[in-house]
Amino acid sequence: MLTKPTYKVQICCGTMCHIMGGAELHLLHDRLPDSLKGKVDVEGLTCMGKCNTGKNEHPCALVNGEVIENASIQKIITKLLTTHTNDLL
Repeated sequence: MLTKPTYKVQICCGTMCHIMGGAELHLLHDRLPDSLKGKVDVEGLTCMGKCNTGKNEHPCALVNGEVIENASIQKIITKLLTTHTNDLL
């Protein structure tokens, strides 16, 4: 039986985010710890509009709708693990 994803990760695929490391974020599934495997759905988004803020916050991602600025695979996994742990309490 397939486990339905519990957590949604959306990665900005806008040009600036892609150039600043967003392309690497699509490897997230390969780096997930066992406790999260099968529970995370990863998808790309068109530009999230963060490019126009004048801040250096690229790449951007959303984890269950919460913005992660200067996103990295480790930052996303940390957020997912924290959320997962809180969900188990």
